[in-house]
Amino acid sequence: MTDGTNVFQALIKRDPAFLDRPLADLLPLRFMGDVAVSAYRALIRNLKDLPLSLEEKESRLKDGQDAGKALLMIEARIGDLLNHLPGEDVHRGGHLSRYTVPGELEKAGFGRKDRHKISASKAIAAHPKEVAEVIDEAIQNEDIPTKTAVLNKIAYKKELARKKGFREATNLEMMGEAAIYLSKLETALHYIPTHPPKELREKDFLRIKAIAILILKRLEVFDEKKDKDSAGRGRRLSEGKR
Repeated sequence: MTDGTNVFQALIKRDPAFLDRPLADLLPLRFMGDVAVSAYRALIRNLKDLPLSLEEKESRLKDGQDAGKALLMIEARIGDLLNHLPGEDVHRGGHLSRYTVPGELEKAGFGRKDRHKISASKAIAAHPKEVAEVIDEAIQNEDIPTKTAVLNKIAYKKELARKKGFREATNLEMMGEAAIYLSKLETALHYIPTHPPKELREKDFLRIKAIAILILKRLEVFDEKKDKDSAGRGRRLSEGKR
């Protein structure tokens, strides 16, 4: 293992209260953690090919996972400390944002190019649930938890929430029977399998086909090939031929 890995492991094992250190001391510790986790990840990728006993391989994996967890704890602590630096809350574009007093970041050891690191630390601090999920998933998959995995999970969940909010807002805009009809269609879509069974008995095929044709018949009114009159703010849908 590299010196950076050994140093980081020695520090977190020797000093269980390493998170109580001031912000300026946590930054070099984070740097060593980055080096250690990178080294462990490279080791784990080739672990099965190394001439080590099963116990030694399990020990290396656990050390790497411990380093990954420790680094996430450090990132979260840095993000929490950043949030408590002297600053002011400002409303911009309908959102409340906190701006650190100029000079405080420099005093803490951050440069002008560290903005993305600051954002990452604050995001990790604000999402302990996602951190815990990434750690659990890494352990289950015999992998090492990383900052990138946490940030990707946060982004993924935000996108899911955005899409869900869009759908809910769209549904709220609909009124009465239209909202009920949409809800039933969405339910039906959820239950209808993506693909039919590969093999069907003839009588089963005929029964399924009859239901499928009936469903298609009920949705003919939305067939754009048959519906050329799409102008106007509203639309009246009639049954049968148009």
